[in-house]
Amino acid sequence: MSALSILAAAAAAQAAAQTGTPTTTPSATAPTAASGTQRTPGESDYLDLEGGLGYSTNPLLKVGSGLGRAFGRVSLHAVHSRVSERSTTLISAYAQNVSYFGRYGSQQSLEADARHDTAVSEHTRIFVDASGSFDKGGQLDTQIIGLPLVPPPPGSPGTPPVLLPIGSDILSITGRVYRVAAHAGAAFAISPRDSLTVSSGAEYVAFRGAQHSDYTTIPVSLAYDRKVSQQTTVGARLVFQDTNYNGPADTRVITPQATASVHLSARLTFDGAVGVSFARVNDGVRTTNSTGFAGEADLCLNAEKSNLCARVSANEETPTVAGPARSVSATVDYSRRLSADSSFDLSAGIDHYSAPVSVITGRTFSSATYYRAAADYNRRISGRWFAGVNLAARKLAESGPDPDADLSASLFIRYRFGDVR
Repeated sequence: MSALSILAAAAAAQAAAQTGTPTTTPSATAPTAASGTQRTPGESDYLDLEGGLGYSTNPLLKVGSGLGRAFGRVSLHAVHSRVSERSTTLISAYAQNVSYFGRYGSQQSLEADARHDTAVSEHTRIFVDASGSFDKGGQLDTQIIGLPLVPPPPGSPGTPPVLLPIGSDILSITGRVYRVAAHAGAAFAISPRDSLTVSSGAEYVAFRGAQHSDYTTIPVSLAYDRKVSQQTTVGARLVFQDTNYNGPADTRVITPQATASVHLSARLTFDGAVGVSFARVNDGVRTTNSTGFAGEADLCLNAEKSNLCARVSANEETPTVAGPARSVSATVDYSRRLSADSSFDLSAGIDHYSAPVSVITGRTFSSATYYRAAADYNRRISGRWFAGVNLAARKLAESGPDPDADLSASLFIRYRFGDVR
């Protein structure tokens, strides 16, 4: 394995931390992602048991021929959501086992997320989140794990849907990835037009395979926003990020940014940030300083029966278990309710890594690009029974021989215990 293939580890989670946002983001599936979600107090609990059969052309993204295998998949997904007049709580736990018919054995993956957002007063809102995951074989990159899109508390801007799990990566195709994270923050309305938001947390990532690597990141963010019109909010934020590797290497990044949020129409919103990152990287031998662009842009369209969100971001020093690297990412998420009993989800993304600083002894690398996409169609066939199709594609481009793309397709059937919506 080239150390280059390690570069995608934890990029999505850390990109969020570097821009001062929590790394766990509420997801949506088409049946619950329509815009205009009404804030109706209540709670929901359900457990989905799912089984499927399919075929993957290169499930571990290896170099060679004859790598395709059929597989069987079993998963459990438990969800608890609660909405009150002032708060929102969402807890999700997902477990999956994929067994290949020959050669690869079985690959497991786990993911758990919990978040709570509450308006403690007319002027103050607090939010916390915690998450953990385990992935072996990169299987989280091929599954859309849907969560209900619960409405935010009063005064909260809400969060656009993200379909593929945040924190999924290609590193787990050659080993095991463990990840835990927790964040907390508060937003204060200091005047009818002005607000102040502060947040911090901790994130730990470990890779176990042919080589071992660990790192811990502490992000701290302070943001100021001013509403200049009914449609437009502008502001500024300062993000500090400290990353320590299991060894002598460490990275510190300070990122000041200007921010803006614009309601272009009743259903179309734009959120963006632009600034510069000042980074100091110590690889255990020498210390280097760099300065680079840091920015992001989100454009989301919420229609009556569908959601479409496009996101791009650039960061000067994104932590990975191979070492810090410059990153550029782009994703598109689309959900649509086709009928009262059927829905369609699509997610695609590109992550490019360059100018890395290696923390792995004896390995040098330059750049890598990772492409991934997943689509899911599901339909209620009767009562608590659902069935559907899952399609996925992944491709790694790096220096040297590139592995063939992984294309997979599967049919699944699902039974829901608990609340049926």
